[in-house]
Amino acid sequence: MIVTVRTTTDTRAKADALARGAVEARLAACAQISGPVTSVYHWRGAIETTEEWQVVLKTTEARYPALEAHLVAAHDYETPEIVATRVTRASEDYARWVERETSAPLSVEALAPADDERPFFVYGTLRPGAYNHDRFLAGRIGTEADAVLHGAVLHDGPGYPYVVPADDGQVVGTLLTPAPGTYGELFGLLDRLELPVGYERVAMDVVRVRDAARVSAWVFLAAPDAPLGPLIESGDWFNRP
Repeated sequence: MIVTVRTTTDTRAKADALARGAVEARLAACAQISGPVTSVYHWRGAIETTEEWQVVLKTTEARYPALEAHLVAAHDYETPEIVATRVTRASEDYARWVERETSAPLSVEALAPADDERPFFVYGTLRPGAYNHDRFLAGRIGTEADAVLHGAVLHDGPGYPYVVPADDGQVVGTLLTPAPGTYGELFGLLDRLELPVGYERVAMDVVRVRDAARVSAWVFLAAPDAPLGPLIESGDWFNRP
């Protein structure tokens, strides 16, 4: 069954990134972007009026849960609009096309190395205290440690930051060690969240702050076509302008 999924965001660039990420990950067969539209809504005890852009995605019932998880991870709203509607009738050819274009790719869990369980270096919305940490990492993390990645710079982006290798610069983040027995699950989860929206996973050395130890960790770097925003000169997502 075809499902249409609607979400909104506050800039055209963010709408483009949400649409492209979902289609590239085969979570949606296609997406239409429209706007600007005027939204009026209750928020924290007041009535707000803002300009937004709409994204309407076409997927299947089976792929909807993965698409929802992707949109929640990629979105920078605290409570994004994600509304799904079942399509009661559609042409057979179109229905087959949507089914074909949203066929799940090779499961990323199968790519997890059995004997190379590196920790993860996170520097944006997955850091402790940021809005995606509790959503996706709660119950899966064993230890957390402040860490710094040298030889890289941090860029803002539509909703989340990107790390780019550079001769100078450093990026502040957190070294996460998965809880016992959760490595494969966490490895797959982070790949599903990060790879479709402009990242590539690379093993790099980071420096743990408490003892200056160099630790090999997985780092999600900006892919060549990532939508880079302004440079965050502090290298710290929590200390950006």
